[in-house]
Amino acid sequence: MTGLRLPRRVLSIIILGVLGFAIALSLPVASNPINPAPEPTSEMITFFENRTREHINRVHHNLTILAKLPTYPQDILSRGEIHDASKFVQPERVPYIWLTEFYRRRQSGEVFTYPNGVEEQVKAAIHHHVTTNRHHPEFHASPNDMSDVDLIEMVCDWTAIAQELEENGVERNGGSARSWADRTIGKREGFNFSEAKKEFIYQVIDDLDRQRTISSLER
Repeated sequence: MTGLRLPRRVLSIIILGVLGFAIALSLPVASNPINPAPEPTSEMITFFENRTREHINRVHHNLTILAKLPTYPQDILSRGEIHDASKFVQPERVPYIWLTEFYRRRQSGEVFTYPNGVEEQVKAAIHHHVTTNRHHPEFHASPNDMSDVDLIEMVCDWTAIAQELEENGVERNGGSARSWADRTIGKREGFNFSEAKKEFIYQVIDDLDRQRTISSLER
């Protein structure tokens, strides 16, 4: 049986194609022209961890104060054990280190710009955080779906932030969440609480502020 003989021109094209493919495989892969986002420095990591743990401790302390009142459920204490735990693992940890550094620099009066690609990561991490933690209204289909325990943790979270801002001299709010609530409820997207929920939130704020004052006087 006679073998199949290809025309010389076709055979040349095939050989050149094979050689070209082999050469392409032997060449080094071009590096990505877009530089990856730099890793946070050790100082940034330490500051993030210390600041976040301090915030969590404040939230836990605020929950403990309210749990002493007979009208508050004891299971709110369990929220203090898991509050913001997602910030210590990916996909939140590294972006939140950068976010914390952004706020630290801004509060110090410094101009700070995220490295390329970091701002998008921060936005994605914030979205992940607020949609996976029950004390954020964004977790729920409607803010009015939040349980009393969710709202109590939310107020304790707001109060902890107010305490931090007061302590750092950024905002004079007496360490109360009231000013934040006034600026947020019904004014920010996703925070359109019903009148009943709104009344409950302000009641929790008042109770916590009053108990904090009593505790400080007893020291």
